[in-house]
Amino acid sequence: MMSEHGLTVRCLASTSAGAVQRLNGNDEHEEDIRREESTNEQGEESDLVDDLEEDGSIASPRSEDGESHEQAASSGSSEDSDSDSDLSTASSDLPKPAASAASMSCIQEAQLSPDGTCIFTTDYRRAFSVYPISTDILESTTTQPLSVYARFRSPDPIWAFAPNPLFNLQDSSSTHVLVSRRDRYITLHNALWDVSGTSNTSTSPIDIYKPLASYKLINNLTEAVTAPLSLAYSPCGTHFFAGSQNSIALFDLTHTDDPVHTIFTIPSRRNKLKGGGRGFKGTISALSVSPTTDGLLAAGARTRSIGLYDTAGGSEITHFSLPGTIDGKKLRSETDAHLIGDGVSSLKWSPCGTYLYIAERDSDALFIYDVRNFSLALGYCSGRKAFSKQKFGFDIWSAGTKAHEIWGGGVDGRIRVWKDPWVKEGAVEADEVVDVGAAGEEMPVVSTLVHASGSLAVAARGTLRVGPDGQNSGGGGIQPRFYESGCLDILGLSGY
Repeated sequence: MMSEHGLTVRCLASTSAGAVQRLNGNDEHEEDIRREESTNEQGEESDLVDDLEEDGSIASPRSEDGESHEQAASSGSSEDSDSDSDLSTASSDLPKPAASAASMSCIQEAQLSPDGTCIFTTDYRRAFSVYPISTDILESTTTQPLSVYARFRSPDPIWAFAPNPLFNLQDSSSTHVLVSRRDRYITLHNALWDVSGTSNTSTSPIDIYKPLASYKLINNLTEAVTAPLSLAYSPCGTHFFAGSQNSIALFDLTHTDDPVHTIFTIPSRRNKLKGGGRGFKGTISALSVSPTTDGLLAAGARTRSIGLYDTAGGSEITHFSLPGTIDGKKLRSETDAHLIGDGVSSLKWSPCGTYLYIAERDSDALFIYDVRNFSLALGYCSGRKAFSKQKFGFDIWSAGTKAHEIWGGGVDGRIRVWKDPWVKEGAVEADEVVDVGAAGEEMPVVSTLVHASGSLAVAARGTLRVGPDGQNSGGGGIQPRFYESGCLDILGLSGY
């Protein structure tokens, strides 16, 4: 897929970057929310503010167990470094179809199904959507329209989702996805079939709102429903992990009442020594299970702490803080400001299970750790261009050997590729830079996915900003307007 001279990229399919939408009051709100018990929802704009504060994209300063979240309204752009000019830049001649009348919402997160046949997305209009990848997409000579196959909309923001690791398009019993939503039980949905049997299958998209099962995660002291910010299946697909404040719950898919086990990241929440000096505090915002048979679970928190756990017994193996943080407190440094982010947003293991890659919000670095020694980072992928409160995901591609590549997007509308960064030290500059979108368009690439074949990549983009104008609210104040848009592209990759 890669060559020493760079990449040739062409757009094979796209939802098309729609016109920027203005969210006004209760526009189409009742159409977006169906079959829900709650009927007291407010207008989309006021709800969007809540969504952003919870997600971290736009929020006011707040504290959680010592976590300081100093956040500002920005889906932003960061300053481009001069180093980009020295990099091998892929072809940016990506033909685009005409913009559709219905603009796509700002994408929060995207994932590929484990079998590589579908793309899952969540967006700021609280929709979970499924896009199929055509089997003959590589034969396309023009950019094809990319349409939603199945979808459900939620009255509450979607915080996390995880597809079944045994997902197989040919087996309807395996096409399951776990979804976490604010103030609701964790739900299991069939991503391709309407299990309610009430929707018209001749129309698109298929409504997958009705869950197959609901899993209860409840605070025993307050009886409040806890919605996890992160989800991860076990490799065998029979259990899953759910990350919340200071704990990781382990569920059996056949047992819906409560977790079968809970891993506490800190032995005692009331102890001033943080559990006798052990563990760490914070909301678990990212989870990843090692692809090898070792059974290692990596958990990242908003406090910039990482914990490693045995998936079999739940015991802690080790924990550490990212560079620039000591005892849960960030150190302000002019020289290391680009390395210190606002908490772990995603982490992934290398295909060989030896290296752990960690990304943060509002950070230019993607840290690299060796599982054999977590005392120091091996280095970091530099120039990520992710100085934003949005969550920027990344992907790891391997041809089946120990060698692998890191693909990640930035606020400047580009995808960067780092080849074998684990063999280098310090700041590792990108080897490839791919422009996504039309010339002059800098819509942030929030998720970058690479197909296992190495011939396809997916760029999920989304922008969200506060407009200069507003509208009068009922209390006499000014309610801000939010502008958002998004696009999903399937890119064909080839070397030259």
